[in-house]
Amino acid sequence: MIEKNLATRERLVSEGLKALILNGFDGVGLNAILQSARVPKGSFYYFFKSKEEFAGAVLDAYERHYLDWRDEMFKDSSCSPLKRLRNYFDAVEAQHLAEVPLGGCLFGVLSQVAAARSPEFRARLASVFSRWEEQLCRLLEEAKAIGEVGPSVDVKDAAAFLIDCYEGMLVRMKVDGDRGSFDRFRRLALDPLASGRQHAKNYRCIGGDQESQQTPE
Repeated sequence: MIEKNLATRERLVSEGLKALILNGFDGVGLNAILQSARVPKGSFYYFFKSKEEFAGAVLDAYERHYLDWRDEMFKDSSCSPLKRLRNYFDAVEAQHLAEVPLGGCLFGVLSQVAAARSPEFRARLASVFSRWEEQLCRLLEEAKAIGEVGPSVDVKDAAAFLIDCYEGMLVRMKVDGDRGSFDRFRRLALDPLASGRQHAKNYRCIGGDQESQQTPE
């Protein structure tokens, strides 16, 4: 019985994610989700007291996936920190460009109507962004320690700026469909971070081991 309940809840969350990303919080109808998940309305309210609680459960599942994914990518010692950062944004680009229609990021989608949600839901979203920012901060600190990022870069501000640019880019892409947006993001948000690369120009990734050598100036 417990396994059946878990499977039902997971179906609801999975269908809810698709609907929320495409239609936003206000555009989601529960009946369509229930039909897609093949779940009666009474079962929905067994798991979730309200639409906002349901959206919170979808948000939690979505965040867990990306926290784990970023953690795995950012700990990849086979390449330098900035390369890991680029690999991550390359991967999410491929993921988003494969979406038809483009859905974007659930964090940004829910944030667009956050002002109308409860203080608890807004705090939940704020925590999501904070945890994402912390992951980026740790990676940028690592890049800074080996000279890939210049010593004057405030990694907390840089991490927040990357998220701001990324989310804004996806919102606009949903409107105009400009696939060149990711190129602008790399050129204007990612590339400037590498201004300190001259301090680590001999940094190499060799068979999963990191090797740094000094070359006479």
